[in-house]
Amino acid sequence: MYSFPRGRLVGTLTAFGEPRSECSDGAGDVWIADIGGYDVIEYPHGGSAPIVALSTPGAPLGCSVSPVTGDLAVTSNANGAILSVFHYGKDRRWRDPQVYGDSGFRASDFCGYDARGNLFLDGRDKAGSFRLAELARGARKLTNIAVSQKFNRPGQVQWDGTYLAVGDAGGAPSKIYQFSVSGQKATEAGFTTLGRATSVRQFWIEGSHVIGPDFSKDVGFWQYPAGGSATKILRRVHGFGATVSLLR
Repeated sequence: MYSFPRGRLVGTLTAFGEPRSECSDGAGDVWIADIGGYDVIEYPHGGSAPIVALSTPGAPLGCSVSPVTGDLAVTSNANGAILSVFHYGKDRRWRDPQVYGDSGFRASDFCGYDARGNLFLDGRDKAGSFRLAELARGARKLTNIAVSQKFNRPGQVQWDGTYLAVGDAGGAPSKIYQFSVSGQKATEAGFTTLGRATSVRQFWIEGSHVIGPDFSKDVGFWQYPAGGSATKILRRVHGFGATVSLLR
C-alpha cells in the first residue's frame, strides 16, 4: 500500500494466492481479486484485516463497484460465465451472485460502472478479437457494443467522469482510449499515451492522475488525460493492477 499522490510505502497486505486486479468504492473500501483463491476480498480504507471474502464462480479477473447500488461486479471465465454481480442486501449480507454469459465472448477481462450504474466489460471473442459489452442498469442480459478502434490486448475499463476509458495493454507504449457510448456503438473521443509503458493492464484513474503497474516492471503515475511522460515512477514495484482508496 502506497500513499497517494506521494507514492510512499505505508503498509503491506499478505496471505493471497495470486492477487490480480483491484477496485475501490465510495467509502474507500478496497476489493482485491485473488485468482489463486477464487475469491474477491474486501479491506477497509488503510486496513490490513479483511472485512469479507466472496467466492467467485471462476478465477476473478477484474472488478468494479456500482456508485448507484453498491453492487460488486467481477469478470471471470468459468463454463461460459464471464460476469458475476454480487448484491449487498438491506440485512447487510452479500447475496449469491447473478451470473451472466455471452456466446460472443471467449473470455472477459475487465469491467467498470459508469455514473448511472451501467456496467461495461471487455474481452475477446473466439477468434481473439476485442469485444466490448454493456449490462445496462436493471437489464437481464449483456448487449454487445461496436468499437471501430483496434486493440492488441484488452485492458482496464473505467468511467473517467465524462467518457468510458478502455485500455490497450498490448501496444508499446500502452494507451487508454476514451469513448462516448450511444446505443450499441462506442465512438472514440480521444486517447492517452502512457509514455514508455509496455503493458499496463489494470490502471486506475483518479481525477487528473492515472496510476498503472507496467506488468513485472514498475508502477507509473501519469497526468490524465494528457499522458506523455510519467510524473512519478515506483521503481521495481511489480504488480498487475492498482486502485486508489479515498475517504470521502
